[in-house]
Amino acid sequence: MKDNALKIKIDVETSEGADAYIQYWTYTNTAQTDSVISYSLISREKNLHHFMLVDVNLNTKYNFNVVVQKKSLKRNSKTYDFSTTRKIPWVPYYRNTDSISNVKFDGYLHFHSRQIPGYLFITNGEGKLASYYKNEDNFKVSKWTNRETLLGILSNDTLHFTNGKKIIEYDKFGNTLLEIETGKDNIEHSFHHEVDLDENGNVMTLVYNERIMDLSAVGGTKTDTIKGDGILVLNHKKEVVWEWSVFDVMNPLDDKTILKSKKDWLHANSLFKDKQGDYYVSFRNISQIWKINGKTGKLIWKLGGTDGDFIMPEDAVFSGQHNIRINENNELVLLDNGNLRFKPGFKQASNRIKMLDINAGSQSRLLTISLDTIQMKAKAKDIVPFPKKYFTHSQGSAEYINDSLVVFCSTNTNRIVFTNKNGNVLGNMPLEYSTYRVQYLKALYDTSYVK
Repeated sequence: MKDNALKIKIDVETSEGADAYIQYWTYTNTAQTDSVISYSLISREKNLHHFMLVDVNLNTKYNFNVVVQKKSLKRNSKTYDFSTTRKIPWVPYYRNTDSISNVKFDGYLHFHSRQIPGYLFITNGEGKLASYYKNEDNFKVSKWTNRETLLGILSNDTLHFTNGKKIIEYDKFGNTLLEIETGKDNIEHSFHHEVDLDENGNVMTLVYNERIMDLSAVGGTKTDTIKGDGILVLNHKKEVVWEWSVFDVMNPLDDKTILKSKKDWLHANSLFKDKQGDYYVSFRNISQIWKINGKTGKLIWKLGGTDGDFIMPEDAVFSGQHNIRINENNELVLLDNGNLRFKPGFKQASNRIKMLDINAGSQSRLLTISLDTIQMKAKAKDIVPFPKKYFTHSQGSAEYINDSLVVFCSTNTNRIVFTNKNGNVLGNMPLEYSTYRVQYLKALYDTSYVK
């Protein structure tokens, strides 16, 4: 593929109506007795098959053959080979073998490089670069979706960490599937912090909502602008499927700090939709998570903050959180950044104290919370405390890769950190530029057709 050394194209001709796929492997020892086998996507019921291998490593020799299936017959071609290039044009990722020598897992990691030009990366369980995508703009946020595509929020600046005026979607081969831009197709809002696909393949994202209001009753003007947040859901025709605004459920005049916070009122930073169709939104400035009815837009409950609906023990209290989601056990999982600036009830000694001074000794955590929505009680089900030197006061993510391995994106230290479930460091990946988050991928695509 042009400008991408880690995309290998192979064209195959077979008899009419056949299924075909590529199996390719590299030997792991000089005796060539052990190998690691990979597979392409399957091409069905054709005679001309066009394959793109998207999971290869640099400076590696691969053997491959074509597997052809028609009805009950299966045949393998003779064995061919290809070698990948030793070098590629500079990309802002370098694998430090020493720093991850004790880390190895099945699957992949997705993250991005927040710089101009922007890059999306996929690395394998040994930290080797498996795939990359380049854009001349800056990726502020990115996401591997449930349809095996990559979404990103783009901007042509490097100043605003997580907002942009363009959403782009790529397939796994690097082809552009969708572009959505602020100011086009009747889309007025700019996008920030989150972009993903829902169960129907619609694009869901957080947007900024601005409202001009009379704040003279609390010491403001009659025409103050308040910057709030909203949810926007669009189909691939760029038509609005559903939208919601924080102004629908909360009056800024009820917020005693509105004059100080009006330029970035609640600061939504994470969005998740559950299997029942309801939305969860994380608000950093008030250290709170809201559950929103996905049909009516009504506020179902609030967790955390100073006016949350749940009784919470101290070990479940979070502050400045990011990366929220509901796991398979119906538990809430999040990165508790531990930023004291946003901790409920925390009083700063002076407004002049810098953020890092306030957070001297602070600690970020992977936090799993079980919610009893009958008695309205929250309980910390699992806590993974990360070393204080990797504390990230903003942004970041954390999740389990498997039962004994956790990956933590320490955005503020430009590190992807691997720990055990007790938070003990096993290794780390230093990054050239920061990434908003890191995402674990079990596989790049389904290969269950291989039997």
